[in-house]
Amino acid sequence: MTSDVAQLYEAFPFPSPAEDAPLMDMIADQLPFVLRDAELAGWEVLDAGCGTGSILLALARRYPRARFTGVDACRRSLEIARRSAERYGVTNVEFVHGSMPELSLRRRFDMVVCCGVLHHLPSPRAGLRWLAEHLADDGLIYLWLYDTVGEFGRMLDRELVQLLTPPNSPEDGLATIRDLGLELSLADYGFPTGWTGTALTAAEQDVADADAYLNPVVLPMRFADMAELFADLPVSWLAADRVFHPGGISLVDLAGEEAEARGGAVFVRPEDLFDRPALRERVRTLGNLDRLRAIELRLRPTGFEVLAGRGAGLDRCVPRIAGNLLPFGDGPEPGAR
Repeated sequence: MTSDVAQLYEAFPFPSPAEDAPLMDMIADQLPFVLRDAELAGWEVLDAGCGTGSILLALARRYPRARFTGVDACRRSLEIARRSAERYGVTNVEFVHGSMPELSLRRRFDMVVCCGVLHHLPSPRAGLRWLAEHLADDGLIYLWLYDTVGEFGRMLDRELVQLLTPPNSPEDGLATIRDLGLELSLADYGFPTGWTGTALTAAEQDVADADAYLNPVVLPMRFADMAELFADLPVSWLAADRVFHPGGISLVDLAGEEAEARGGAVFVRPEDLFDRPALRERVRTLGNLDRLRAIELRLRPTGFEVLAGRGAGLDRCVPRIAGNLLPFGDGPEPGAR
């Protein structure tokens, strides 16, 4: 992480500067739709770029039989995360100051979570290699990234903000954002009432807007970029998981493993996004990567999640994940359609 990025988050610790802010269950709620193991007993889980700990602490509270480690380059964020852990009574978590790829933890983890961080690194490949090097033999990487398609408009607004803002001046940048009448809407990411089901405070909105428009490094990607991003890294398979878009949050189900919605989850198959029978049939004949492209071009997501792993990691996942495999190296082939 560059010094400019670290400086931004020291001024605007993400996602909330308040130690009593509600925790974010966006990953904790998702894992039952990804993993067979309902308790993660004995698992070691790393959150790389944990910020103020909202996602990490929600996970640790949901899975008390696992151990969690949060790493972040921002000291202020970690201070808030530690106080928040005390407030919520979460004891199965530890925090480490440092940034990838320089930090060495000398440990490997059953699952590595990295949400909204990799695309802020000058070299996402270097950061991803660091994640893979800290992965256990049968481990899983859980990755959330900005999607190029849905983020196109925000990237233009971000460029304008940075053009009109003096360098290395986050507070001036926030004033520029306000003067331009910009404000990040979490509804664009599938959260119409905010990440935690409650509206953002004024301070949290400032943090969200600083992250959205002032970050000096932002590299949105697409599903089609994943094979190159992971090339030559020690993982053996890649799979799509979720897309985040203005219409909500949808779990990708390319092979139709989920017959119907359950537990409040919404599943998306690309053919269901088209009304005309001829188009639906055409989409059914596409391979997995092109089916994901159809989802992106139809829903225009702002963010997406992928899973990667090696060894028996895929066996740890529910069948839906195997149905969402992406073409990758010598790994298992996506299901023929």
